[in-house]
Amino acid sequence: MRAYEITAILLDKGTIVEETKTSIKEILTKYSVEITSEEDMGQKKLWHTIGGNETGYFTYIKCKAEPSSIAKLVGEFKLNQNILKSLIVKG
Repeated sequence: MRAYEITAILLDKGTIVEETKTSIKEILTKYSVEITSEEDMGQKKLWHTIGGNETGYFTYIKCKAEPSSIAKLVGEFKLNQNILKSLIVKG
């Protein structure tokens, strides 16, 4: 398993943030990704609008995963409409 860092910008409307964070954790569990730490960076103004949104809720997750599961995670994150953008890098 390799170490990875995931940064995600979430849609920040009402209770959607908590629901989306829960769905991210479910996706990670589905692909046997081990979360080592997570940090919420809160709501921030975006430099450019994403899908008409001027603000987003930033979350950061450190995890361990098999390299083969990372491509699947990217695909799952793109299907979730409440995740505006995500970035996965090797830690």
